Amino acid sequence: MRKFMLVAVVLAASVLPVASSASAAGVSVVHLSAPVSGLRYDQKTVHAHAGKVEIIFLNRSAIKHNVNIESGEHELGHTRTVSRGTVKVTVTLKAGKYNYYCSVPGHEDAGMHGTLIVS
Repeated sequence: MRKFMLVAVVLAASVLPVASSASAAGVSVVHLSAPVSGLRYDQKTVHAHAGKVEIIFLNRSAIKHNVNIESGEHELGHTRTVSRGTVKVTVTLKAGKYNYYCSVPGHEDAGMHGTLIVS
């Protein structure tokens, strides 16, 4: 009986990682961050695959920041504005170049923007 239980536990454990990976399949994850000081993102260019893209933004600063994704003049998604925290947004994107920026007044003009390249 113990041998049967051990085999059952091992089989169940071997299936769990596959199930959790499968639920995340097809989603590109992009990490953006803002440093403790300055009006900028740590990354000027990031890459993702076409389809669902999850953007995880870590703001290390006490200054409030966010991430907005746009194509031309069209906003496609945005995070909440936070200080010292992590927020995320998921968007569906086709192959192409997209702009990301902080919409807090003055931040984009000060250099808080970058390019997301989707292939």
